[in-house]
Amino acid sequence: MNAQKCLEILRKIKDVSFATVDEKGLPQVRIIDVMIVEDEKLYFCTARGKDFYKQLLNDHHVTISVMNEKY
Repeated sequence: MNAQKCLEILRKIKDVSFATVDEKGLPQVRIIDVMIVEDEKLYFCTARGKDFYKQLLNDHHVTISVMNEKY
C-alpha cells in the first residue's frame, strides 16, 4: 500500500493514536490528525515546543494505532 492510500484511510478514521517514548523511557500516547503525503512519504505535524516533537527527535521509534472495523 502506498503513502497516498494510507493517508486516505487515515483521513477517513480522522484521529490516530501516536506513541513515542519520553526521556525516562516511558510510553507517551497522544491523538493526532493525519496531515499530508509528499514525495510518497506520510507526514504528521506538531509544534517544535511540544514534548511530542522533542521525543521524535530523541528516539525515532514510534507506534501508530487506529481503530476502525472497516480497515
